[in-house]
Amino acid sequence: MKKILLPLTLIFMHLMAMAQTAANDSAVLGNAYRNDVYYSMQSGTVASVAGNNWHIAFAVRNAKPPMDVMRSTTILVNESRNTELYKSTQTNWASFDTTGYKTWNRPHNSDTSWDVGAFNADYILSSNPFFYGWGTYSQQTHHIEGNGLIYLVRLTKTVNNIPMDSAFKKIRINRLLFDTQWVFTIANLDGSDSNTVTINKKDFAGKLFAYYNMISNTVIDREPTNWDLLFTRYATYITQFGQTIFSNTTGILQHPNTETAEVWGVFEDSAQVKNANYSRKINTIGTDWKINPGPGQPLFVMEDSLTYFVKLTNNRQYRLNFRSFSGSSTGTITFYKKQEVDFVGLFERNVNIPSIKLFPNPASQSVQVSLGSTLSTVQFFDITGQLKLETLGSGNMTIDISSLKPGIYFVQTEGFKTSRLVVE
Repeated sequence: MKKILLPLTLIFMHLMAMAQTAANDSAVLGNAYRNDVYYSMQSGTVASVAGNNWHIAFAVRNAKPPMDVMRSTTILVNESRNTELYKSTQTNWASFDTTGYKTWNRPHNSDTSWDVGAFNADYILSSNPFFYGWGTYSQQTHHIEGNGLIYLVRLTKTVNNIPMDSAFKKIRINRLLFDTQWVFTIANLDGSDSNTVTINKKDFAGKLFAYYNMISNTVIDREPTNWDLLFTRYATYITQFGQTIFSNTTGILQHPNTETAEVWGVFEDSAQVKNANYSRKINTIGTDWKINPGPGQPLFVMEDSLTYFVKLTNNRQYRLNFRSFSGSSTGTITFYKKQEVDFVGLFERNVNIPSIKLFPNPASQSVQVSLGSTLSTVQFFDITGQLKLETLGSGNMTIDISSLKPGIYFVQTEGFKTSRLVVE
């Protein structure tokens, strides 16, 4: 029998040391903020992609009735990269008239939720629970049928970040077929270059959106699956120097599965996780971490008494403090992060929730796990918090652990308290 590598006291000393591990990191958006940076709190930057290579984006997550339905019907507009949406009241495709379009309703994306895009913005004005802005759910076909309205999209071309001229497109959302397939029609104003486009949600598993470029008429897969924060440009209402305007800004948006808390008034390590109130609003971080110094001043000022706590789906938490922001020259945002470990919560929180039953324990080749009847994911983490084994099952199941090195592991699954497993 192999000996355990570390006594339990040394293991918890090691855990404390890991809790103090900190790092400085950065996200680089580039000159004039040309890129979007997808960031993992555990792994760092996972993708940096051009921010202007798309104009509209279609949600590819499936609905989870009855509450999470909007997330499957969202259509975004790339507002911060010179794309404007105007909603007409016209339905005749051939005779579409853009006279006076600047007086039309110009809807915007939500800056607090990924579930409401510019095309969906009117849903709040309706008392119909089956209305999603651009279309209405049919209880007969189970499709969301488009309302037939024609939208005008203005694409402004820029040179050195200065607007020069514009191209216009008209678009009609035809339907979302049984929550699996988007169908829409797009063309030039005179009807030329007309395309009816189909986007299959299954082709974008694990993503939030499929993106579409109206100039090249191409569907773009630009979003990674393993991100927590998005460093980007987005449009929002900003109050500066006593005036509130709708404008573009550079900030941080979070993945819908990520929760974030702001703790004000204390400096860095003085902020405590226990004082954090977590939010799923995607702009919880947003732009609060920076202060615009005013006209003629070259650098942004960082808030020195603001700490963010970012909580992931596995309940791993990170402390985040912003250090500097270069502005449009390089678009570099630097920050400090540190993983938090809540030792009490690891074993004592939720005392009324049952622990995972493991047998035998210690174990060497396999372990029996007793779960509920619901299919669940079982995860094995080592003492550094790294996921080492993951499997899916329910009821009484036997899991092969021969790939795990001798040591202490923490076993987690939804609905149960974390249990400790000794592997010999």
